Amino acid sequence: MQNWHALLQQRETSTHFIVEGQIPVSRLKESYYHIEKELTIGQDLTRAEASTLLGFHFHRGHLAIARKPENPPLSAFKKGTLVILPEIADPGNLGTIIRNTAALGGSGVLLGKGASPYNAKAIRASAGNLFRLPVRQSLDLLADLQELRKTHTLIGTSLSPNSLPLQTLPKIKSPALLLGPEDFGLTSEIESLCHHLTHLPMSNSVDSLNVASASAIVLHHLST
Repeated sequence: MQNWHALLQQRETSTHFIVEGQIPVSRLKESYYHIEKELTIGQDLTRAEASTLLGFHFHRGHLAIARKPENPPLSAFKKGTLVILPEIADPGNLGTIIRNTAALGGSGVLLGKGASPYNAKAIRASAGNLFRLPVRQSLDLLADLQELRKTHTLIGTSLSPNSLPLQTLPKIKSPALLLGPEDFGLTSEIESLCHHLTHLPMSNSVDSLNVASASAIVLHHLST
């Protein structure tokens, strides 16, 4: 393994990432991910040393350095709703969506541009559920969407005139839910690939929800 002190300082490289906290480390150990080093505060290094290496005050008791797995193929997404995030910037939102997907029976997450699922904030927000379902980082999202159209029903969240209120969507087999960035939503090119467009009706002039909150509502609807 590379110098683990250097890996802690970098926090994420092209091959490795850091997991912080007892619950995420425990779920990492239960998964198929390869752990290169597990560290316990007070045994392997002091809290002050961990804080210095990580660059912030580290108050948790456990750390682990893990190797990134191979990118899963599209065939890894089986039963349940596949969540597709073409461009999500905030790692906290990404981690929460991963957690929601696992909690509500989703088959996995497909990512385009944006935050890394191996960002420490994303892993914390996922409560370690990153290690419980496939997460694919797409090299060509449009090509992946074209392929998924053969096996899934693509549902895009949108405020376009063609968008249906969520509760009016028909019962859908093998759904794939596309959630766009909060600032500009899905692109017109991606919307054109969707079989259905939907939205959550809002009241009191509120035009949108946080994308992670919206994911939980739509995932629950699609799973019932």
